[in-house]
Parts: sequence; structure tokens; C-alpha cells
Amino acid sequence: MKRLAPGLIAALLLAGVSASYARETHRKKPHRGKPAVAAPAEAPIDMRVMTFNLMCDFCDKGGTKGTFDERLALVADTINRHDPDLISLQELRTRGQVESLLARLKEKYTPIFAGGFLASYPDPTLFVRASRFTVETKDGFWLGPSSPWFGFGWKTSFPRRVEYAELLDGKSGGHFVFAGTHFDNNPRNRDPSAELVVKKFAASGTPVIFAGDTNLRPDRPGYAALSSAFRDAFVEAKTYSYVANGSMIPTDGCNLEKASTFPECRVDHVFLSRSAPWRVRRWAVDTFRYPQSNGFISDHRAVIVELSR
Repeated sequence: MKRLAPGLIAALLLAGVSASYARETHRKKPHRGKPAVAAPAEAPIDMRVMTFNLMCDFCDKGGTKGTFDERLALVADTINRHDPDLISLQELRTRGQVESLLARLKEKYTPIFAGGFLASYPDPTLFVRASRFTVETKDGFWLGPSSPWFGFGWKTSFPRRVEYAELLDGKSGGHFVFAGTHFDNNPRNRDPSAELVVKKFAASGTPVIFAGDTNLRPDRPGYAALSSAFRDAFVEAKTYSYVANGSMIPTDGCNLEKASTFPECRVDHVFLSRSAPWRVRRWAVDTFRYPQSNGFISDHRAVIVELSR
């Protein structure tokens, strides 16, 4: 991104003030050391979590995927098809885009993102199911050497944040923290960002679900820091699946700029704190192709994790 994006201007202002049918294909993962921790097949789903980098409105080079408004309708379809309880979204850029997406959803969600008197910075944005969860507290912090205060990272780049909220679950009566992020793709920023997340949440006495686009493949140091402090839902799932609406190949689950094969290309993750009460029932990646967007609607794929108790 060579030019100054409007979202960056919003961040600076913030700093100043403060369809079709679905075919699911399963892949069995090879056993590596410890047995996976996964819920029995008959265990009911307690919660469904999604993370999705939907690709910003000026990131479609050449405009091959249609207008952003057209893509936003397909993002809404993706969310509606999976009906998640919690969503971590990346690359929404304005409050208006958040509101436009919310208006297209079947369920009512409470949005959580950085906002101020003069501007908003909704990258990341959290959606929590309003009929089930009460937002007890919400907060966030910027990622950089001056964290939690505003900054441009350790290596100058777009401002990056973690957004989080403590939620009261009306179903179980329990409290937990839901956090989301969008790390920078420069290793001088993404690896220390992971360390900040570990420092903030790993020792929490409250269960934590952390989801987002970390720009960290499993072979990166920052991923090692996160996976040593948290439980990676993908690792704990016995199988993973592709949710597709037609023919597909395994690399459909990848952002091909990150790696050429799946699952080595994974950068969109869902982590659980070590003492979190949930077990991983299902891990899936959405590989729907839409004719309106000439295929995929984003350079990332939505990741869906189902949790049981």
C-alpha cells in the first residue's frame, strides 16, 4: 500500500483524542507427538468462533473482485452461512463499513472496535452475538514499543491494534475474554506483537479466546511464542475440513502470498488460553467461490472453529 490510506488518517485522529450448497471435505491430520485434545464427536457445540480478513476496500488491485459493497454482501453471506457466536474481522476501515455489514446479517451482533470523538479505527473489529453475550468491559491497545499507547510499530508501518472485551455468557453464566487482532506483516512488527499478546493474556485468570490475522505461519518465531502460551485450535482438532461449493484443491485454503501449501500457509488463527474450559470440536476453512467476485471474495479465507465443553 503505497498511498496514505483513509484508515491511517482515522488512526491519527484517534491518537489525538485518546449460498449455494456447502460441501465439506475432511482431512485427517498426521499424528505428531502428543495426542490431540478434541471433544468426542457426540459432544454438542457450545460456541462457534470465526476469524476473517475480508480484504480492505482499496486492496483489490485491478478491481477484479467487484466493488467493496458487492464483496461486503458476500462477506455477510459467509457469516450467515456459518452463524458464528463470535467473530474477529480484519480490514474494515470505517464505522460506516461496520454498520453496513451488520445490517446485512441475520443475527444481531454487538460490534467492538476502537472509536473516538473524531474518528474510528475498526481494524480489528469484534462481533459478539447480542442475544447471548453481555459486554462487561472492553478495551484495546496499540502494538508497538510505546504500547498500549498509539504508535506506528517497531518498524514504521500502519498502526496495529488488539481489541478485546470481557463477556458474560448468558448460556453458561461464565465470564471470558474475547480478543482479536491484525498483526503487521513485517517480522520486526509481527513477532514482538505476539510477545505483547502473550504478556497481556497468557497469565489471565479468566479464559481467553484470541482470534485474528497474525501474518504468522506456523514456522515463524511469533507463532512459536503464541502456541507456547496458548492452545492452537488447529493443533487440537483431529481433522480439519474445507467448506466448499464446488470443485477445489488443497491450496484453496491459502493466501498464496504466505505459502504454497495448506496447512503450512496458515496465518489466520484461533487460540485458547491453557485453562480455557472448551475443547475443539471442529476446525474448518471456508473456500466458497462466488461468481460475483470471480472466485474468492478475499485474499484470506474465513476460519471457523467449533468448541464444546
